[in-house]
Amino acid sequence: MFYKFVFFFHIFVLEDNGLVSQIDSQFVFPSEEACRIVEAFVHNERDKNNCVYQKVLTSNNNAVDNLNLLLSQKNS
Repeated sequence: MFYKFVFFFHIFVLEDNGLVSQIDSQFVFPSEEACRIVEAFVHNERDKNNCVYQKVLTSNNNAVDNLNLLLSQKNS
């Protein structure tokens, strides 16, 4: 486990059948400043519920690490 600043976001995907699916995801950052830069770029406003310092299972934003994390959560 690692402690990082976490930026949460959602991706909405339009399915072939017309339904909209939501994918919850996150980016982790070593500093609050780095997290707030991305937050400003994406949301253009500061949210106290974002860039929270917390324990996470992945130390970086590597897609393979994130995929393994999602698979382990699905299998548990």
